Amino acid sequence: MVKVAAFVAIILAGYLAGRTHMLGSKPEQCVSKIVFTFTLPCAIVHAFGAAQFTHDMLVLVPLGLACALIPYGITLALTRRSERRDRVFYLLNSCGFNIGCFCLPFVQTLFPAQLAVTTCLFDAGNAIMMTGGSYALTGLVAGKEPVKRPVAFVAKRLVKSVPFDAYIVLIALAVAGISIPDAVVQFTAPIANANSFLAMFMLGLMIRFSIDREKLAKVARLLCLRVAVSAVASALVFSLLPFDATTRIVIVMLLWAPASAMGPTFTLWSDGDFGLAGLANAITIILGVIATTTIVLASGVVA
Repeated sequence: MVKVAAFVAIILAGYLAGRTHMLGSKPEQCVSKIVFTFTLPCAIVHAFGAAQFTHDMLVLVPLGLACALIPYGITLALTRRSERRDRVFYLLNSCGFNIGCFCLPFVQTLFPAQLAVTTCLFDAGNAIMMTGGSYALTGLVAGKEPVKRPVAFVAKRLVKSVPFDAYIVLIALAVAGISIPDAVVQFTAPIANANSFLAMFMLGLMIRFSIDREKLAKVARLLCLRVAVSAVASALVFSLLPFDATTRIVIVMLLWAPASAMGPTFTLWSDGDFGLAGLANAITIILGVIATTTIVLASGVVA
């Protein structure tokens, strides 16, 4: 809970810095580029390099991808008649989870060490969408201008996403049984350690509270969709997955994680309402704290 309180304090600091203009007029653009280009890729490399896992656990990668991709498809269908900016907001913030910055500290503190590996592998699949996949697809279906070469457009956006490239390379190395050298893990550690702070601070910079009732209704619809998807997915995971009870509890906890911190960034880059996305993301953090704490206490499983 102290770590969660620290995250909330960092978000508040970012919000205050953004409102007082102490970092200039548009600090969210600069900070988001630092996170996306440097700290997040290094955090991904460091997490994979520090993890130890077996090949049978790699099934968690497609599971994480499915849990992010299916809600995106549902949102795509539900918003087919929405205005472009609204569709951008829903598509980029309704799916995926902030696992690395939020859930991983919970798992590392409260559960056996092996379950941190479970968390990283699930997050690898989830991050395929969250670090570039959703951004590429949204540009294709809700961009400002029609896309003439869709395959080339999606490929270009994915290749330009450094975190996405890092995940693809690391998953391929994991499948091939190739370990990340210790020197690389140690080299990326200082930069990776900065990721949690900058990601939360960036989120605070993007929050806007001066919104009308119509926009609040959009946030409410987004939150209802996320809660419904998490509830259904949790029931399926806990009843169908061939893992032990503790592992299933951890996966259920991941399904109630807050929305990805990259959602507001991609909304900004897609000319969507990033202030509304930042507010929605902050609310999902509050819901995530409640859900995660409840799941941990109800499970009765503590390392």
